[in-house]
Amino acid sequence: MSGAERGPIAARKRQRDIIEEIAAFSDEYGSILARYHKYTMDDLIRIEDECRRLQDEARSREAWGIADELATLEYLIDRAKAMKEKRIESERLSG
Repeated sequence: MSGAERGPIAARKRQRDIIEEIAAFSDEYGSILARYHKYTMDDLIRIEDECRRLQDEARSREAWGIADELATLEYLIDRAKAMKEKRIESERLSG
């Protein structure tokens, strides 16, 4: 990295970039509990993996607050996975 890419302005830009990416991700998946039934289990796992990737990226760019917000979203994704598992099991037992 050159000096310009490591300076405070570049660091703020990198933080701003990840915050924008996370905001778009949160907008798309923030209501995942209400729509969990629309996703396959593979989708939910992929979404959870992306959430974790974004958390790691936010922390590496020292965007601590937004990384913490993603932890909440990760919890919601985990709950959606549990609800999906329960629904799959219920359908398996009744079908």
